[in-house]
Amino acid sequence: MRKISLALSLLLLAGCAEFTSSWNGDSGSHVDPYAKSDFDELLAFGANMANMPPLPRSEVCSTLLKRQKDTPGAGVELHRMVGRLFSDSCGDIPGILKGVDSIPPGSLSDEGVQKLVSIYTEALKRLQSVSKKLDALESKNKTLRSRLESKKVSGSKKNTTKSKSNVDESNNNETQLLREKLEAIRSMEKHLDESGGAN
Repeated sequence: MRKISLALSLLLLAGCAEFTSSWNGDSGSHVDPYAKSDFDELLAFGANMANMPPLPRSEVCSTLLKRQKDTPGAGVELHRMVGRLFSDSCGDIPGILKGVDSIPPGSLSDEGVQKLVSIYTEALKRLQSVSKKLDALESKNKTLRSRLESKKVSGSKKNTTKSKSNVDESNNNETQLLREKLEAIRSMEKHLDESGGAN
């Protein structure tokens, strides 16, 4: 995990030095930078995305999605892959990974690009896994909150033949158990947030 983060950081830093005006939309250039799939272009694109605020990132992703629809190609797929690390607007992870997998092996002859694709693929898979775990925890959290609330309501309205002390003790035990489960889920969410932020 730390190795991937370190490798991504180093690659993005190195890309800053390689950034060219052609990617930045130089009007004198008619070459579509998104069509390129060379190492320097992808690195420069990643470095540029890393330094953008969220809204411009989203706009770049919208452009990439339009290009993918109008003129699909390996370059656009790889740019979407890099962009997805920075913005959800670049598309769903399974779709991006499927698109990258469909690129003919011969078209990625540059060893640097192949390594970059391997790193980004693993980073996206990790991102997807953490996202799924977080969704599952949030769902459990909602369920527990709902059960806890319903226990409070049903506990206050319940008419039983048991003695009041037995009912109170039973409700307190169930409430305490639900609270402990809720705290455990919150702790796991916090841990996932911290590990997700380390990426």
